[in-house]
Amino acid sequence: MMAHPYDDSRLILALQIDHSRVAGYLAAHWGNQQFAKLQPYASVVLAAQEHDIGWWEWEMCPATLNDKGYPLDYHDGSLKYLGQLRLDFYKNAVDHVLQRDPYAALLMAMHGVALMNAGYGKYAYPPDRTSDRRVKTYVEHQEQLRLKLLDRLRQTDQFQAFTSDEQVWTNYEYIEVFDQFAQFLCNRYPLNSDARKLGPTKTLNDVDVPVGPGAGAVKIQIDTVGPNRALVRPYPFDMDPMPVSFSARLVPNRPYENPEDFLNQFYRAERITVTHSLASA
Repeated sequence: MMAHPYDDSRLILALQIDHSRVAGYLAAHWGNQQFAKLQPYASVVLAAQEHDIGWWEWEMCPATLNDKGYPLDYHDGSLKYLGQLRLDFYKNAVDHVLQRDPYAALLMAMHGVALMNAGYGKYAYPPDRTSDRRVKTYVEHQEQLRLKLLDRLRQTDQFQAFTSDEQVWTNYEYIEVFDQFAQFLCNRYPLNSDARKLGPTKTLNDVDVPVGPGAGAVKIQIDTVGPNRALVRPYPFDMDPMPVSFSARLVPNRPYENPEDFLNQFYRAERITVTHSLASA
């Protein structure tokens, strides 16, 4: 859950499952004259859309508060507060999607591992947590699954053309881009607020953004030019400008006495729709 100030008296809560839908929407509109379309399109979009869907197992009843009694923000340390559940619901999400699309499940498994091993050692944040025995067991299980799925996909007519090491790792990088971009849009209010100190920067933490076959990766720059508008350079989407919306809840901005106190406000919270606009100029 992304929890941050909405105004002087309220917090805005954006659920991870809603953030995940934003990632899927960004993926669905990815590609134009400069940026290649996703391949295989439906599988990569599905992986982006469902990459955080496992959070539903906690967010349907988000009773855990942080040490100060506030709603648990995703940067408070979900492994610290949720423990094994945090690892299980990523694993369970992969298992659910596997029944519909094994290629999407492959990418989701890689994303879940990347959150625990510093992006396969490529990024400084999130940190490598594999010294934790629980994390090590989770990573080993998901890596074994990744290899099994890759072997299986390479033997299917539907996915064989998209299973080279280069293509798979490129598609994994797309998921990281969509995750970072969706976080940027959902984890602050208004969009041009600088209050959020953790999370994606205006260069999406400098993640590599694939352009297309034979082209090197680029970095994306996001300039927030208003409370609900941002300019993106280079611009990767097929709609310009492009509206992006997500659902959120408003709860009192105060410490809560206990989980029941918070849940009383969470379930009764006013629902709002936040809409931002992305454009090239």
